[in-house]
Amino acid sequence: PTLARAKGAARQAQCQSQLRQVSLATLLYADEHEDQFPRSEHSALVYRQKTWGYAILPFLGYDGVTRTSSVWPAIFNRLYRCPEDRRTNQWSYGLNVYFELGADDDYRGSPATWRKRGSILRPTDTILFGEMAGGADHIMAHFWAEDTHPEVATNRHRDRSEFVFVDGHVNLLPFHTTYNLSNGIDLWNPYRGL
Repeated sequence: PTLARAKGAARQAQCQSQLRQVSLATLLYADEHEDQFPRSEHSALVYRQKTWGYAILPFLGYDGVTRTSSVWPAIFNRLYRCPEDRRTNQWSYGLNVYFELGADDDYRGSPATWRKRGSILRPTDTILFGEMAGGADHIMAHFWAEDTHPEVATNRHRDRSEFVFVDGHVNLLPFHTTYNLSNGIDLWNPYRGL
């Protein structure tokens, strides 16, 4: 049991390190793109942009890498897959879709938009990325009702998961401390107008 706990702690530390790299690269991307966050598969194609996983690669030292590049599987598994995630060929981390929504979308706080980092009122307690249970590269938190969060891996690291906040810090938390509407908690929604 002691060895298993030590290995689990090492995998959790590796996951946290990967998410720190993702968050730093995302913030660097925003610095060079008029303060705007990259998009996910949810909206990138419509806007003719690269999805966040490809858009941030140059800020991680990987220029010109595409899905068909021979190095893509190694990069994907090194950066975008938590070592505790037993699924294959799936994103372990997802972008919070609130940062892609437009004024015409239907969600709490509409028609406010949070495409720019500077528009986030509480960057230290608004989640930018979370760990995925689903297969996409994004988390549709704006559709959640009480106690429904099908995309989030709520217990990948025992009873907790890693979350990246808009200010770039990473935190290992139980999911219910990030989202529990009956207690007035929603760290996913930048609006906070509940």
